Amino acid sequence: MIKALRFFGLLVAALWLAACSTPDNSRPPAELKPIDSPLAVRQLWTRDTGEGTQLRFLNRLQPLLAGGRVFTVDTDGQLQAFDAATGRRLWRQDTGLPALAGPAGNAERLLLTSREGDVALFRVTPKGLDETWRVRVAGEIRSPAVLDGEQVFLRSVDGKLHVLDAANGNTLWNVSRRVPPLSLTGTSSPLVTPERVIGGFDNGKLVAYNRADGSVDWELTVSVPSGRSEIERLVDLDGQFVLRDGVIYVSAYQGDLTAVTEASGQVLWTRKFSSYQAIEIDDEALYLTDDNSHLWAIDRRSGSAFWKQDELDARKLTAPRLVGDYLVAADLDGYVHWFDKRDGRIVARAQPDVKRYLVQPLALNERTALLLDATAELYALQIAPQ
Repeated sequence: MIKALRFFGLLVAALWLAACSTPDNSRPPAELKPIDSPLAVRQLWTRDTGEGTQLRFLNRLQPLLAGGRVFTVDTDGQLQAFDAATGRRLWRQDTGLPALAGPAGNAERLLLTSREGDVALFRVTPKGLDETWRVRVAGEIRSPAVLDGEQVFLRSVDGKLHVLDAANGNTLWNVSRRVPPLSLTGTSSPLVTPERVIGGFDNGKLVAYNRADGSVDWELTVSVPSGRSEIERLVDLDGQFVLRDGVIYVSAYQGDLTAVTEASGQVLWTRKFSSYQAIEIDDEALYLTDDNSHLWAIDRRSGSAFWKQDELDARKLTAPRLVGDYLVAADLDGYVHWFDKRDGRIVARAQPDVKRYLVQPLALNERTALLLDATAELYALQIAPQ
């Protein structure tokens, strides 16, 4: 009965989040405005990468770009490798791992996970994959695992952080955190450093564990639940947090954006900010989409805003990706938007198809972005020089 209630709560949250990114779900998406002197965007290639998902809000099938190849996996467990420059398919293989999260690893070794909680490590060959090991952990996996050295790190939706031996898949240690009665449908991937593994949890806590034995080095409450209803009290750390120069930047849904030192968990600054999207970063700024589909550039040293772009209000904008001097993000109607990272001005737009985008784009080079839509169609788009 408890499991049934838990599933029902997750389903309600998922449907609610899919319908709206703010409490006001009656607000229609903003109409697109003409762009003054837009730069041209051309489509280099497109490829069908398999099956998308009818539960579109669960689709986190982020492709992996490694060694000049793009690796994709679909909801049936079909993995494909494409030449990133030309889009030519190099090989395709059925893994038997129906996925909700994209592949992880590198050009030599790939990690795949499944909705049933399977984890498998493969060696990449010129013609496909050779399986090294496969194990099952408790709980559905909805975010990419992390392969770092000879350890594998992954989060499952039951609040557990698992650490496995990359040689054989044996569990080295795991920890568990309480999951609230209602939470968003995703999880963030662990952030791994030479000494620690940092996990973000559905109760708004960020925890740094000793990588060797799982002991807690420090723990921080990023956001405290508030409000009367379970929906108002959602403070999940679903957006992928990032590390730069010894500082972790993390955002919470209906909570705060916080900068915290990786070594000790000391808070450097915090500001009110609600997001469930991944954070992009460079030397000067954090770039992220809030839950109103407004794009921000935040000074990573102080937390103050450099600029805010709100022309795409309620258009379900993805997390942005830096592509050269631009930011690229896509929306619910299949439009791909290019922004000048200096001021947030929209400089180009393309619509390869009318399908919604859900995952953060990838940067192939300083002018080319790779985008996967909700039906698992992969596009390579290139902006003209300015």
